[in-house]
Amino acid sequence: MRRLSDTAVITTNAILALISLATLCYSVYLFLKGPSQCQRFIQDPLIVTASLLFFISSLGLVAALYDSYVIITIYLFLLFLSFILILVLSIFVFLVTNPSAGKAFSGKGDLQNWIRDHFLQGKNWEGIICMADSKTCRFGPRDVHFDDKHLSSVKFGCCRPPVECGFESKNATWWIVPATSTAEITGDCKTWSNTQSQLCYACESCKIGVFKGIRKRWRILLVFNLLVTLLVVLLYSCGCCVRHNNRVPWKRRFF
Repeated sequence: MRRLSDTAVITTNAILALISLATLCYSVYLFLKGPSQCQRFIQDPLIVTASLLFFISSLGLVAALYDSYVIITIYLFLLFLSFILILVLSIFVFLVTNPSAGKAFSGKGDLQNWIRDHFLQGKNWEGIICMADSKTCRFGPRDVHFDDKHLSSVKFGCCRPPVECGFESKNATWWIVPATSTAEITGDCKTWSNTQSQLCYACESCKIGVFKGIRKRWRILLVFNLLVTLLVVLLYSCGCCVRHNNRVPWKRRFF
């Protein structure tokens, strides 16, 4: 049982250390390269997350390899804090991505509007519209119909004029007002521009598309968090076994 616990802790933490080190190297590469606005948006969270993960996994490796009772205790404490943090984050993500649950929890609907209020307003929205310097609005062969069945919510809302405008597409990057149109061009229809750096990034339809995209990705994040929670529980259980095995020698040494 002792060998099994040690092997599980060493193997899992070695894999996590390698993953976090690779992520940290990628973050440093972005920093040295001179990141675009989009890359800056993820650079700091990547560095912080990778650094913490590398530190915790390194502690686990050292504790298991050198039978250190003190280090394994610190490692288990950090794992416990990680478990609490991930659990709280998972509950929060569930509430903000499920309108009925968020409204029931907050009573006023504050949580169900959190993503919209936090990401789609002011400086945060300015950070998200870094799509203008990315490949978000490059259309492929499958996007030829330009409808919501073939485009992602972001592309449909930000990279083409709203359907109600009735614009005609000459190609993937150029739309015109039909000669037979008598409707007044207002709202998002007036905001639309064929200029690739503008398109419909300032449109309300773009914000709606980004909102749907964020909510979808956060729901995927929720599933990922649950898997990480199971991994942390497994590591904590194995770590407790390692700590128990190291407890007797530690007592003999100091008492």
